[in-house]
Amino acid sequence: MEQQQTEAQLIAAYTGKALRDHFGKGPVNIHVSYKRPFLIMYVKDFLGPMENILLQQNEEQRIAKSREFIMNDFCPRVRPDVEEIINSTIKEWYFDWNLEAHSGMIWAVLDEEPAEKFPWPGHLSQRAFERKIVNLSIKGQKEPAYTKAYWIDERSIMVYRFGVFVEIEKELIKAGFEEQLKIAKRPMERRLFGEEHMQPILQRKITDVFTDWDFKEDKGYMILALEPEKKR
Repeated sequence: MEQQQTEAQLIAAYTGKALRDHFGKGPVNIHVSYKRPFLIMYVKDFLGPMENILLQQNEEQRIAKSREFIMNDFCPRVRPDVEEIINSTIKEWYFDWNLEAHSGMIWAVLDEEPAEKFPWPGHLSQRAFERKIVNLSIKGQKEPAYTKAYWIDERSIMVYRFGVFVEIEKELIKAGFEEQLKIAKRPMERRLFGEEHMQPILQRKITDVFTDWDFKEDKGYMILALEPEKKR
């Protein structure tokens, strides 16, 4: 565990500099949650001057599109250095932004099976939470073939869903409309998530929700950023 904490600190410092090099401005804060095979980087106060102007003009889609291009270059470039820090191979990259909150989430899935369990706090129900996730999936699309929620740490929960797309979405993916699907699906999923009233189940404030998908593999992830439980 101490080794993973050290690796998390190194990744936070490295990622902050790399984002600054690519975007011209780095985040004020990065929190790294690392529990193999998941590596999660929560960036806060991350919005450039030009992006801020575009946001004030309700040009969120232009910002999202430009970030998509930059991140598609960023992830392959930083991958060798991150893999060297953690001494493992990264299989997949994902990312999402909350532009209004000036925050974002970048996460990687390593090419290995979980080396440790992901126990939930004893007073919280993983099953009840996963049922809520299935409910919102049914409202938005259909029941996933498989749903699993991982308690990463006090700041983050990762939700994995497989078999999530309906036939019309699959046809749109084949036709190359992945970007348009992301634009439509992300706000819908955030809205549906809010309708499921998750905070009473988790007994803490949810500060951010991020989603991304692997369209070709028919799977996706949702990351919840949590406000740490106050110590009594």
